[in-house]
Amino acid sequence: MEHALLGGLIFAFAAASAAAQAAGPGLSWFGNAGGSAGSFFPTCTSLPVTALRGDTVTMHVWGDVGSPFVLGTAATATQCVPIPGFGNGLVLDLPASVLVGGLLTQISPCLSCPPGFTSLAFVVPATLPIGTTAAFQAVGFGNSQLAFTVAITATVQ
Repeated sequence: MEHALLGGLIFAFAAASAAAQAAGPGLSWFGNAGGSAGSFFPTCTSLPVTALRGDTVTMHVWGDVGSPFVLGTAATATQCVPIPGFGNGLVLDLPASVLVGGLLTQISPCLSCPPGFTSLAFVVPATLPIGTTAAFQAVGFGNSQLAFTVAITATVQ
């Protein structure tokens, strides 16, 4: 009987630990010639990345397959404002604007990533002054939980 109880406790703790470590909505940035940054775990963090003028960048918003997302931007991302009903917090500083919204319709082959994503590609304008910053953060569903992603702050070099 003790072994069954011990086995049940170990299973319960392992299941709780696995759920706590599951990937939530995520955001990533990949520059063809510049830097990359991203995370599948929502935290009140702004990840720095280098944006080279003229570089083609692909951003991925990650989350549950078929779920809605919104990607926003601001000049900086230095806060962590909790909003009731949302996991994580808003990291973008105000004023912030919505860049794009949609559904996560692509399916990821990565087993440790959220299962759905969308790809957004753009070119960093060659005319941006060196030192210009832009911060990005998305909100979407990961593991059926509505949450803000990490933020990514790009600095033009």
